Amino acid sequence: MQTAGYLRRMAAGLLDTVLGLAVWALAAMWLILGVWALRGLPRDPRGVLLVYAGVLGLAIGLHLIYHVVLLGGCGQTVGRMALGIAVVRRDGGGPPGYGRAALRSVGNAVVVLTLGLAALVALFNRERRDVADLVSGTRVVRVR
Repeated sequence: MQTAGYLRRMAAGLLDTVLGLAVWALAAMWLILGVWALRGLPRDPRGVLLVYAGVLGLAIGLHLIYHVVLLGGCGQTVGRMALGIAVVRRDGGGPPGYGRAALRSVGNAVVVLTLGLAALVALFNRERRDVADLVSGTRVVRVR
């Protein structure tokens, strides 16, 4: 199996991000409309913070569900499917499974917290594995 290139991986991630933002925006809109219909718009700081926390929790939950379920089950998200790449176990033996997919999310959180600098690790190793791959024991390969 041929290792997927860094630019192809970034493009797949961008596509997944755009899709995720669209779904999150719709879900957040309906959450806010539901709160408004049931309780009215919050006017006190505590109520506003509670709505913000709900919208943030929705974003994190949707992100985890999307990545863990799709990567754990078939090794591909929608963006990876579109660009012909898949996440497999390091030995190449199929989809990573749900535990490794969850660990990949932790590794990707490290990349986000370092503002993308941790992803540059992929440029300096032969298998092009980034932090998420190193943490979870996976690699990203091209598929037909």
